[in-house]
Amino acid sequence: MKIAVTGRPGIGKTTLCMKVFKAVGDAEGFVTLEVRERGRRIGFKLHDLKSGEELWLARVGEGYPKVGKYVVFVDSIERFSERMKYYKGVVIIDEVGPMELKSKSFINSMYELIESPNDLLVTVHYKSRHPLVERIKRDFKLYVINEGNRDDVAEEIIKIFKK
Repeated sequence: MKIAVTGRPGIGKTTLCMKVFKAVGDAEGFVTLEVRERGRRIGFKLHDLKSGEELWLARVGEGYPKVGKYVVFVDSIERFSERMKYYKGVVIIDEVGPMELKSKSFINSMYELIESPNDLLVTVHYKSRHPLVERIKRDFKLYVINEGNRDDVAEEIIKIFKK
């Protein structure tokens, strides 16, 4: 089963992915974690669900490429995307969004995953019009989460993947 989750920033997409990961057990992939200093968001890290390895995805600062005020670390995305071709079973990718889409390697790895027999749980940026995101929204079972449904959606996805 191929499932996509979207919703506004901060609504709980990453939390949903972590709930599914913990409940399913035999899953792999990565989530994107917010990094804060003194209460202010300074960036994001990629977190490998199996190994626990973390690499900077983006951080406030000067450099290229940029998404808003964040410099994107394409080399980190590419290091994580190299692993994607070896994932088996339930695969969780949080998120397919503007920062990750700066990497051609990530985009190619995502297309390979879409074509694979793996079960996928992918979060997508809610406003993106990138062809990859559009394909995911069109071809996957799509959930739009909000404060009222996010816990129920997590439970439904867990039931689907546990079958």
